[in-house]
Parts: sequence; C-alpha cells; structure tokens
Amino acid sequence: MTLRMIKTDWLAIKSCRWRLPVMAATVAVFGFLKLTMTIIPISAYMAIAFSVNAFAVEEKGKLDHLYLSLPLSRKSIVRGRFAFMILLLTVALIVCGAITVITAPTLEFGAFAVEIEPEIIVLMCFLGFAFGGFINLSMYPVMFRMGYAKGKIFGYYIPVGIMSAVFGAIGSLATSRFELFSGWLTYWFENPLMVCAIMFAIGAGLFFISYQLSLRLYNKRDL
Repeated sequence: MTLRMIKTDWLAIKSCRWRLPVMAATVAVFGFLKLTMTIIPISAYMAIAFSVNAFAVEEKGKLDHLYLSLPLSRKSIVRGRFAFMILLLTVALIVCGAITVITAPTLEFGAFAVEIEPEIIVLMCFLGFAFGGFINLSMYPVMFRMGYAKGKIFGYYIPVGIMSAVFGAIGSLATSRFELFSGWLTYWFENPLMVCAIMFAIGAGLFFISYQLSLRLYNKRDL
C-alpha cells in the first residue's frame, strides 16, 4: 500500500517536475559561488520543499476525498506521503553527494576549505538528513492539519524565509568570526563517526515527531 501511495504522489506532481532542473541549477550556483559545503544540506532542503507539491496537487484535484473514498486509512495516507518524501530526500542526498565528489576537490564555505574524503561526504549527508528532519517538522504537520492553501504561509513560506535567514546568518558568522567557525567545523570533520551518529539521532527524532504529529493532526482534520 505504501508503494502504491508513493507512485500515486509521483504521478500526481507530474505538472511540477519542471522545477527539478531549476533545483539542479540552484545547486550548481552554490558550487560556483564556492559554497560547496552547502550543496548537500541545500539538496535536502529543496527535496522536502519539492515534496510539498504533493499537498498542493492533492488539494487542487480534491484527491484527498478520492483517497478516503477508497479502502485507505488516514494513517496509510500519512505513511505514504512520508515515504515519498524520504525517498526524494534519499535520492537528493545520494545524487548531490556523488556530484560533489566528482566536481569539487574540496568542500568550501567562504574561506574555509577541507579536502573531500568518503567519511566527509557521509557526514554531510547525515547533516542533510538532520536538516531535512527540521524542515519536515516545520512543514508537514501544518500541511496535514490545514491543507496547502491555508497552511502554505505557516507551513511553507515562513519556514523558507527562516531557513534563508539562517543561511545568511551562518554566512555572516563564517566571515566575521572565521576562527570560531573554522574551529567548530574542523572539530566536526575530525570526529565524523560521532557527528554522524548525532546527526542521525537528531534527524530520526525529528522525523518521528513530525510523523506522529502529522498523523494526530490529520486525524482531527475535517475533509
């Protein structure tokens, strides 16, 4: 049933797939600006933001009513949507991780740079996973409770604005307090296994909370 819901969501957002090349171009711009360290986390952010299109298409086509007219529980719908999102996130992390390895000899963020090694790429993917958990928690429960039309302000635009501000603040910190920033990153890259474990625990916890909250809120929603 979950695989069927994944396929249904993928077919439903056919009209939105033109955004995928735009997302790829955005990733390329970050590489061109010597911000290759952000490529993998940014890919996680964009993958989850892209998956929100399933809510928009579902609401516009009243597919939620169709789903509930079938022998489908609300839990199955939520589980399928989360599985679809996790699949998109996984593909984005793998593809952008591979692109980073192929095209960039070092990971750079402004003046900070570190040579790319397998464990470093794995660390960045786990960082992207944790970051994706935060983005998902800020978007999915709102969408399941309010729908796309009513929830896009609080469940899409505001999180997007906050994340943009966060990236700007990180960039400012990297410039103004370079020693602190570089020391923090150096510690991370010197202890990749520990950081990977922490990032996985954070990401898994955030996704679990988001799933449980989404299920509870969707069960309370009148359709």
